[in-house]
Amino acid sequence: MNQNKNLLFVDDENDVLDILVDLFKDEGYELHTASRADEALTVFNKHSIDFVLSDLKLPDAPGDILLEEIRDRSPDTVRVLTSGYLDVDFGCIGENNTDGTLYLSKPWDLWTLRDLVSERLAQ
Repeated sequence: MNQNKNLLFVDDENDVLDILVDLFKDEGYELHTASRADEALTVFNKHSIDFVLSDLKLPDAPGDILLEEIRDRSPDTVRVLTSGYLDVDFGCIGENNTDGTLYLSKPWDLWTLRDLVSERLAQ
C-alpha cells in the first residue's frame, strides 16, 4: 500500500528522528533521515522523496530554505515545516496558500502527523 513512498525527516536532534522513524517504521514507507540541510539534499537527490518534514532550525541552513529548494526541484513533494516557534495551535496544521508548504508546531500530536502523511500521500 505505501510501497515506493519515500519519507524524509530532517532534524538536528537524533531523538526526534528516532521518534519519527518509530512512528512510521511499520507503515510500509521507505524512511530516510538527515540532521542537516545539505544531508537532506543529498538524500533527496538519491531517492524519489514524496514527503519531507523539516525542522525550521538546522545547523547549516533554515528549514524553510531547504523546503524552497525541494519545492523548486519537485513541486509535487509534500513539504512540512515544523518548529516550536510557529504560530500554529497544537494538533493543527497550517498551510501557506502561496507555495503549499504545510506547518506543524512542535511538540506534535503524533496521530495528526500520521494522518497528515497518510492523507497527503493518498492523493
